[in-house]
Amino acid sequence: MELSNYELIRYPSGQLVITRFERTASGAPSSGPRDVVGVYTSEQEAQSALDRLAGRPSERSADALSPSAGVRS
Repeated sequence: MELSNYELIRYPSGQLVITRFERTASGAPSSGPRDVVGVYTSEQEAQSALDRLAGRPSERSADALSPSAGVRS
């Protein structure tokens, strides 16, 4: 999926909303309706969701997969 079709909106209430929209043939955002992909309460959750949409592992999941995760010295 192309991340340029997604938008992260921050509301004064603290909510973060990811929406998806279509583009016209010229590449401009369509004036049609937008689909709500997710609503989040923290910036970290919203960024993690955008990473998943882009097919990139988030830092949090990459840390969980590292051999030193959970090991304390």
